[in-house]
Amino acid sequence: MGSKIKGGRVCGVPDMKESDQILDMEKECLQCGMMNSIPAFDITDWNRNDRCLKCDDVLILQHDGSTHTCDIAHNHETVDQAMSKLHRHLNDAINSYTRRVRFIVGGGRIRDEVLGLLTFYQQQGYIVSYSVEGNNAGAVSVIVRG
Repeated sequence: MGSKIKGGRVCGVPDMKESDQILDMEKECLQCGMMNSIPAFDITDWNRNDRCLKCDDVLILQHDGSTHTCDIAHNHETVDQAMSKLHRHLNDAINSYTRRVRFIVGGGRIRDEVLGLLTFYQQQGYIVSYSVEGNNAGAVSVIVRG
């Protein structure tokens, strides 16, 4: 069970380059178990119309309830590098079954940029919601799908 993208890219493995073509992936329907071929999505361009051929469930909205944690700010990243990591991990989440991604963002400029982008993503409907952890202002939890 799980999503696998043809060409070897799987969740947690370095992302495709922007110049690479969008690949199809085989995604198992969590409702009925049928394998479906759908395009790999970008967080800003995913399609709710891709449905399971057997049970008609919306594949991109299926999740297993999992949470992935990613540190994007503590390996001497620049703001641009951290934002690229954020985008890559959100793409991995939308193309797998992940429901929530927890980003470790620190307390400086990276955090401010992340919060600004997540506000925009939420307004555009790309993510369900996000929140700063109450006891750790350097961590942000993003709900990718409901």
